[in-house]
Amino acid sequence: MHWGMTMTQPDKFDLEALFEDARAQPPQMRGDLATRIIADSVAHLPSVPLWRRVMAAVGGPAGLGGLVTATVVGFWIGVAPPVDRVDPLVLFGAVETDETYDVTDLTGFDWDIEEG
Repeated sequence: MHWGMTMTQPDKFDLEALFEDARAQPPQMRGDLATRIIADSVAHLPSVPLWRRVMAAVGGPAGLGGLVTATVVGFWIGVAPPVDRVDPLVLFGAVETDETYDVTDLTGFDWDIEEG
């Protein structure tokens, strides 16, 4: 039962036509407005010292501590290498040495022979 009412309504309001009109005439921003917005935003940025930006870039105090530790250990090993280690340049044959090194245990291929 429809009590004398029609189920369809006439097109009194065409929303798609309004969208097409809006697309045809997009709003334009004045040329100096974008420049003023950017200048205003830069003026409100807090000024952060360079050392704080560097600390944030490396991960804070923990990251800086790791970098300092790696630097000190690398310098130490470069200046005074351990005596019981073979120089990598000797292994590759780039440098000749007077000492004879036993490099068979450094290759890692003896495990299958030792198994028996």
